[in-house]
Amino acid sequence: MSRQHAAAAVVFIALAVAFTWPLTPNLGRAVAEPGDAYWNIWILDWDWWGTLHQPLRLYHANMLHPAKYSLATSENLYGVALLLFPLRAIGVGPVAAYNFALLLGFAFAGFAAYVLAQRLTGSFAAGLAAGIFFAFVRLHLTHMQHVWSGWLPLLLLMLLVYADRPTPRRAALFAAVFVMNGLTNVHYFFFGAFAIFVTALFLVPRSAWRNLAIATGIALVILAPFYYPYAAVAKLYGLQRTYAESYHFSALPSDWLRNDAAEPERHIAPGVFALLVAASAYFVAYRQWQKLALATLWIAVGFFGSLGMHFEFHRFLFGAVPGFRALRVPARWSVIAYLGMAILIALATAAIDAWCGARLRRALGGGRAWRRAPHLVALVGPAAFAIALWRAPIRWYLFDPRPPEVYQWLARGTTPIAELPIGDYSEYSYYLRATAHHRPVANGMVGTPMRRELGDLWAATPITDGFIDALARDGVDLIIVHADLLGARSPAVREWLQRELDRGRLFFVRDFTGGVEGDWVFRVAAGSQPAGKDRRAESPPLHLQRFLLGAPTCSASLFGALESPLPGSYAGRLTVGGWAISPHGIAAADVYFNNRRIRYRLPLTRGPSKRCWSYPANAEARYGLAFTKRPEGVWRETDVQVDVTDSRGNVWTSDNWWFRWE
Repeated sequence: MSRQHAAAAVVFIALAVAFTWPLTPNLGRAVAEPGDAYWNIWILDWDWWGTLHQPLRLYHANMLHPAKYSLATSENLYGVALLLFPLRAIGVGPVAAYNFALLLGFAFAGFAAYVLAQRLTGSFAAGLAAGIFFAFVRLHLTHMQHVWSGWLPLLLLMLLVYADRPTPRRAALFAAVFVMNGLTNVHYFFFGAFAIFVTALFLVPRSAWRNLAIATGIALVILAPFYYPYAAVAKLYGLQRTYAESYHFSALPSDWLRNDAAEPERHIAPGVFALLVAASAYFVAYRQWQKLALATLWIAVGFFGSLGMHFEFHRFLFGAVPGFRALRVPARWSVIAYLGMAILIALATAAIDAWCGARLRRALGGGRAWRRAPHLVALVGPAAFAIALWRAPIRWYLFDPRPPEVYQWLARGTTPIAELPIGDYSEYSYYLRATAHHRPVANGMVGTPMRRELGDLWAATPITDGFIDALARDGVDLIIVHADLLGARSPAVREWLQRELDRGRLFFVRDFTGGVEGDWVFRVAAGSQPAGKDRRAESPPLHLQRFLLGAPTCSASLFGALESPLPGSYAGRLTVGGWAISPHGIAAADVYFNNRRIRYRLPLTRGPSKRCWSYPANAEARYGLAFTKRPEGVWRETDVQVDVTDSRGNVWTSDNWWFRWE
């Protein structure tokens, strides 16, 4: 690697850290939001765990039990996971590994676009400008597969290299990048393959197609085992995208100029500055018509593809070409156009820098110090793009990475489980926590016939006999009830639990600390007990009786609640307050703002517990602190999180709540 390339790599690593700040100091506890990011963490973790424990059954993942090929209900991310295997092997956890991959993905995308642009222009600064634009034009903070877009510029680069000198070795390099792109992102596999094929028709002479075709064929054979499960899932469960779904995620031409669409996936506008610089290439670099034509081709493919069902291009592919019906978001074709724009930006930057540099040298004369001035001026372009695309600091969602007690206990077994409630936002957290135990789990966010049946049976009021029957039929051994998450369903669920315990279709196993009301584990009786039979189990313990009656329960550990501020907007005055309880007494409480970068100690008011009758005096404490105005250094769009420590050093961490401080 040349010094320039090494310097560029360092620049993009630094920019990845800066653009995502303060992610780096929170690698083990931060996500963009507690939804798709949890899902991606699970996918990367399962790729690692499944490769080690069941490589021939990798796609039969533990979520959505007993569905087959459950990993194929989303992106498999195997190309990213492969690069994380060394980190996982030395003990890096799934959350930290995920965030490391996020940073590396941004840096890689920028560096890959830089290498492509630098080859086309010979300009270091032009490569930097193109790389900064391509890597950070959209911060896909919740979608790991889109952060790793760097394989696309490398794919185009390898095609250009092969077209220059078509050798078997260069064809093999092209195939290797083709495979990695396919292993990383299903959308980009199809979009990139189409754009590359069209480009090759113009660039690669007929005499050179043989080696390229053979290498690409081998790449497709390597990818086949990773793509067959998607076809199998489509056939088994009918998991194909509908016309209406693809229409919903199809961009409009106006989406390229403004990001005001209600659907975030259609926020694809690259910005006025980028559009102006890209357009200027047709005037300042008009002599380089072949490179302009290459960029224009990719922009056209990406633009018309992003229109999805609003234009015949993607509509035809959706109906006629295998694989395209599985793609949910046609607007993601925009990445192809972004790469074309990156080439234009590089051409414009190189031409403008050459023009300015020549005149600056003539004006400044031949002194050694002045010779460096044109090089410094050339960096204005990359700096301008960095400023135009800057969004840091990012407000990350922070969570306690320690698995709750129930998941640590579940890690000791292998039998299938189901977690309640079913069908709400908490399903995402089940994906995250499955990384702690890897047991088969009946829950999951993607619909299959089994999954829809469970959801319908669970949603019934009262919960019917068929719910237990369905769980028993699918081999579910344990049910975990997260009492804090039941919400309005809590009375119906407690009534159902009591009924099934009385009938002997459920058996209480044990309870664990989890939030305020705890996590409760029950075993499903083998076989299905006919309705009406009463096979009453042993008398339940007192704390279970209290739980079933809706009375407060305690499990001899530290827990608490953050009561204010609630998510929302606050003008001036704001109070941070809540309570915590521990049988060992509360020692301290601290509140954090700005993703745990600013801390304040919270005053405590201790007293006897009103929630846990069996706890000693002064076991409970209220914490609270009023702020009359936003403290200096606290962001307007910020977050709040509280840590409470008991006298034995145990720490409880509240949920991370986002709010706006006027």
